[in-house]
Amino acid sequence: MSSKPTLAFAGLGAMGGGMAKNLVKNGFTVYGYDVYQPLVDSFVEAGGKAAKTPKEAASQADFFISMVANAAQNSSLLFEGEDAVVKGLGKGKTFILCSTTPPSFLHELRKRLDEEFGRSDVKLLDCPVSGGTLRAADGTLSIFESGPEEDLNAAKDVLQTMSGNLYRMGDISAGTKTKTVHQLVAATNIITACEAMGLAATVGLNTQAVFDHVNKSDGTSFFWENRVPHMLKNDWHPYSALSIILKDAGIVTDTARKAQWPTPMADTAEQLYLQGVQAGILKIDDAALVQLYLPKSQGDLVSQMTNADVNMTASHKVSKDTIVDLLSGIHLASAVEGMAFCKELGLDRTVMCDIISKAAGSSVQFTKSIPGMLGRDSWSLADCAQAEEVGRKLSEAVELCRKIKYPCPMAASALQQFHFATLRGKTIGTQDRSGR
Repeated sequence: MSSKPTLAFAGLGAMGGGMAKNLVKNGFTVYGYDVYQPLVDSFVEAGGKAAKTPKEAASQADFFISMVANAAQNSSLLFEGEDAVVKGLGKGKTFILCSTTPPSFLHELRKRLDEEFGRSDVKLLDCPVSGGTLRAADGTLSIFESGPEEDLNAAKDVLQTMSGNLYRMGDISAGTKTKTVHQLVAATNIITACEAMGLAATVGLNTQAVFDHVNKSDGTSFFWENRVPHMLKNDWHPYSALSIILKDAGIVTDTARKAQWPTPMADTAEQLYLQGVQAGILKIDDAALVQLYLPKSQGDLVSQMTNADVNMTASHKVSKDTIVDLLSGIHLASAVEGMAFCKELGLDRTVMCDIISKAAGSSVQFTKSIPGMLGRDSWSLADCAQAEEVGRKLSEAVELCRKIKYPCPMAASALQQFHFATLRGKTIGTQDRSGR
């Protein structure tokens, strides 16, 4: 008999399916539930057990893990109807929320469990994940766990099996706050890859050569390396649909507004994602957002330009290094914005630096610049040693875009942050919000 706890898992999509199958592969008995039967069938083929309702899955489980899409779906899963999880979960069992939701949602769940349903016995853990479908499938996700220490310790084997990097962040909702900061950087980096590659294709540079050049430069990032190959192949299969990052960007901006905290880079990214919705991109891969930057009749221009002259060093004075400068400037501005937001939310900046450096939000500019700012813990571009040079090069890149009337909203927003930094000087970033 296995000594491992029995698990239930809801949400067997691209990420959740990989996570659940990995748990089965590692010897856990897992009851899977999803509203889409083919996903359940695929899970059963991998050795999992099928549950017809959330209640049925919960009734078997020591730990119920949720990877459904959003807060509304989690509320429905837990509470709505006779087949809800809360009706089946045994006394003292644990609900692990791995979905990305607003930080405030965790406190809402706890209150409803305690007051509305009389289930204060249910243990609630806040454990959002990052890393994509491949890491989900091989159990190497980054997981940001938070909740009561005793309950986290009891779930250790389950969480470690799903993770390559397991970070203990504090009390309930600290994990989701951590994911929110990470997604601020991720949301800006995804659309930035589209903006930069759209520029390269527009001026007629060889896009494969640009991709290879950036990969070896200060302009690269996880999302550049991950999303641009989709553009080069004109492949819009929903490896990560626009709907996912749109939802996460909304969580970032909504959380920031509630805190009355400025996030101009994230705000700009969210607006571009909404433009993508209007363009019909919602359900396909978010790399297709590059089409926003291209003529309507040439949505495949990035792919076409893989056949362009590899010896062309520049067009309209835009070179491969111009693309690097554009990317570098945006990445640095968003990195500093993310760390300032991290401080505002009361999270450990050193831990956050380590998390982002190893996760999907990583970029060369982040890893080069942010560690050197940890000592002062002052999160303004005015206090970043690299900002003057990076900002100057970004300004030149934006000017080239202006001359050819190429839209570069992310670069323009980043450049404004560099301009603000010159006004703020070297001391304002050391003040707290009270002006001390």
